[in-house]
Amino acid sequence: MILRFMLRHTWLPLYRFWALRHIRRTRVFRYAGLRIEIPQGVFHPGVFFSTPIFLDFLENIDFQGKKALDIGAGSGVLALFAAKKGAQVTAVDINRLAVDTTRRNARENNLDIQAIESDLFDRVPPQRFDLVLINPPYYPRKAQDSAEKAFFAGENLEYFDKLFRQLGDFIHPESTTLMILSEDCDLVRVSALAMRYGFSVPVIFERKKWGERFLIHSVQATVK
Repeated sequence: MILRFMLRHTWLPLYRFWALRHIRRTRVFRYAGLRIEIPQGVFHPGVFFSTPIFLDFLENIDFQGKKALDIGAGSGVLALFAAKKGAQVTAVDINRLAVDTTRRNARENNLDIQAIESDLFDRVPPQRFDLVLINPPYYPRKAQDSAEKAFFAGENLEYFDKLFRQLGDFIHPESTTLMILSEDCDLVRVSALAMRYGFSVPVIFERKKWGERFLIHSVQATVK
């Protein structure tokens, strides 16, 4: 408990201060042979812990021949990883700069994906996906611009309300939907929002990084 307190109240604030300074200019992130360039204003997968943990988990997922959707693509690393593993990938992000970055990184890595500027599913053509990957914002605050929407899910977690409201129209009974969250998120509230639209969100994997627990949830339909 003492170590956790020190990590969360001393080291993590210093790390976050460094991370925010670090991403003020274009950086490069590498994973599994991918080279991802991240400009200022786009979520950096290397300095925040959720993406590397999610990627490590996805190493054991069969992407071959699947239709996959990456929601909140950011730099595109999850989408490009899925494409490299054999999926037909659509990536969406509300941030125009993130969409442009995803497209550029796809070209630089010789991978073919479709990247769409969209607020969740708003501009995604009607279709059903086999795999849906979600690395969402989860802090309860209103975002002031597109870049902040990578972190803030609205004062009342409106992001999750809309996510679960729309999700059912884009999956089929055999789909796999995976979402990573931190224990810092209001997990009880997220679960309640999921239930409102006929989903449960059981935890299927967890890992602790520097005193913070990250949870991978399987989003499962409870109403057929």
